Amino acid sequence: MEEQKKTNLNVDDIINRHMYWAVGAGLIPVPVMDIAAVTAVQLDMLKQVCNFYNINYSEEQGKAWVGALVSSSLSAVLARIGSSALKVVPVVGSFVGATSMAIVSGASTYALGTAFSRHFAKGGSLSDINKSSLEAVYKEKLEEGKALAGKLKDKYVKFLETPEGKEKERNMGRRLKDLEDMKKEKLITELEYEKARQKIIKDLMGEI
Repeated sequence: MEEQKKTNLNVDDIINRHMYWAVGAGLIPVPVMDIAAVTAVQLDMLKQVCNFYNINYSEEQGKAWVGALVSSSLSAVLARIGSSALKVVPVVGSFVGATSMAIVSGASTYALGTAFSRHFAKGGSLSDINKSSLEAVYKEKLEEGKALAGKLKDKYVKFLETPEGKEKERNMGRRLKDLEDMKKEKLITELEYEKARQKIIKDLMGEI
């Protein structure tokens, strides 16, 4: 029982850390890039959860299941698309879209992590997932995740209101734009791009 309690706490640490990063990724001040950044955070989380349970991780399977679960929730899909579109609108639209995306991103990450963790804890793997069962846990935990992500978003936004926070956000935007340009010019590989992007997000979130 004590070992199980320790295991759950360790898995919770992985999930909560990535939920925190996903909230930051959802607030990225570059339209559309937020969705890709959140997906990268979720895949990294799944890989770490798999490693914790000694499950063989497959990038292909991971992307397929993350996409399937997120798209299973219509509200999550609409929020993702709507939020990214709103970010194109200057000033007000950008803030509304960013905060909405941040909450959806964090909640979705929390629900994904919890659903996979519960499946793996029962002895399952990426190859024997029952989609209906996984979706049920995901949807159950999505609302719980929204409350948790909302608190993280408030903490993040409060930080961004400070001079230090504003400067760090501007710096993150510049770094992400430079990284995107390097990728377009094929100066870095896709793997290098993903790793660098995650580091930029984690650098900022680590300050909060």
